[in-house]
Amino acid sequence: MGTVSRRLFLKQTAAMGAATMVQASARAVGVVENADSEFRAGVAVREITPPMGAPLWGYSEGVRLADGVHDPLLAQALVLQCGTSSVAAVALDLGRVPRPEVCARIRERAQAAGVQNVIFCASHTHSAPFMELPGLPYLDAIENSIFEAILEAVGAMRPARIGIGYAEIDIAHNRRVIRDGKCYMRWRNAKRLPTSPLDKEAAVIRIDAMSGEPIVALVHYACHPVILGPDSTGCSADWPGEMRRLVKEATGVECVFLQGACGDINPYLDKTPLSEGGLESMRAEGAKAAEAVMAAWKAIVPVDTPRRSVVYEEDKVSVGLRWDIADPAQVAILKKVYGPMYDLYIGHLTPDFAVPLGVLVLHQTLAFAFWPGEIFVQFQRSLKAQSPLPHAFLCGFANEYHAYFPTVSDAAAGGYGGITPTYVGLGAGEKLLAESLVRIGRLAGKFPALQSEDDLAVQDLPA
Repeated sequence: MGTVSRRLFLKQTAAMGAATMVQASARAVGVVENADSEFRAGVAVREITPPMGAPLWGYSEGVRLADGVHDPLLAQALVLQCGTSSVAAVALDLGRVPRPEVCARIRERAQAAGVQNVIFCASHTHSAPFMELPGLPYLDAIENSIFEAILEAVGAMRPARIGIGYAEIDIAHNRRVIRDGKCYMRWRNAKRLPTSPLDKEAAVIRIDAMSGEPIVALVHYACHPVILGPDSTGCSADWPGEMRRLVKEATGVECVFLQGACGDINPYLDKTPLSEGGLESMRAEGAKAAEAVMAAWKAIVPVDTPRRSVVYEEDKVSVGLRWDIADPAQVAILKKVYGPMYDLYIGHLTPDFAVPLGVLVLHQTLAFAFWPGEIFVQFQRSLKAQSPLPHAFLCGFANEYHAYFPTVSDAAAGGYGGITPTYVGLGAGEKLLAESLVRIGRLAGKFPALQSEDDLAVQDLPA
């Protein structure tokens, strides 16, 4: 958040960048298409609020040390299994996911417990502790809490079925205003002026036990959790935390939030000072979101399907670099802007730089693409429109963090996220979008190998 002078994305995560390549990639698990194979689901939660005095991530206006708790920070683990295929999706009230080596250790422990794959997703709240720098005293406790949540969720699994609904949530705006091909930033939009592109649609996924008892509510939506600003030194999940609390209160089950492509999407009430009702605004906007979610939830009827399947694939995709760090002139500019953090965060990268892309497909109907950074919302809209499956959702801040992924046109317009802070190659988002769409179709069995000439037959529309 902020102008070029806000170099937070480097200053607060320098050490993370140096370790991004050590994380092992997960591989695809087999598709199960057997009516006799049960689809099972379980959820568990651990609190990961750090001790008071912990440094808070999120803003560059001086050092912030936690001195209170507006609402607890959570690690929520949702474990899904069908036949021998299993995956844990872990939603974290953090600005960014833990360091790659931490995620790798959790994955190893989960595999030993029978969970083949683990997906890490941060909500991107700006009122959570630093996770990027090694040696912080609370990191081990958070790592253990995440694994404990996965382990408990495994034990809680039971036969389940899924239902999907949609809601409109109107709490956000696009913070980039393009005029004559140039970007101007409008961080706050208290007048709620119309903006675009935007995605007001929230997906509400209801997973019930076969008995009809709900197990979990899963909500996907795109909006920065930054209603609480730099003057707030209390830990908070921001508006998603309030939404989850109210949904749980109404349904009796955990509400898990997956952040969408919010790279250019702010809440209308961005960074509301506490003296001007910041806490009240955060809770009011969270309540609006919860009201919309509950309207959709009540109309969802989960159903069983004979095409039960859980399949996940994650590997690295080469996206290259935006800047030529072999050019001394460019390096000098980058070092002047980012200071000594350049060497730790960008300087070690190579022209064939690659990032993790994860794709989860359930029942050959529902898909999630997991990207490692702050994704511009147009990619979310495009994924939905072009997906070979009826329901597809783009989740940011997943598995690693690599700053902003603007569209090519947004990169040309400049502005925050368009030219800084971004270092992935031009067209990186377009490449990940194409890869996501192809993988969704392939994992859902939409692109079978040729077996006969009949596979190439073209069907005319009947008269």
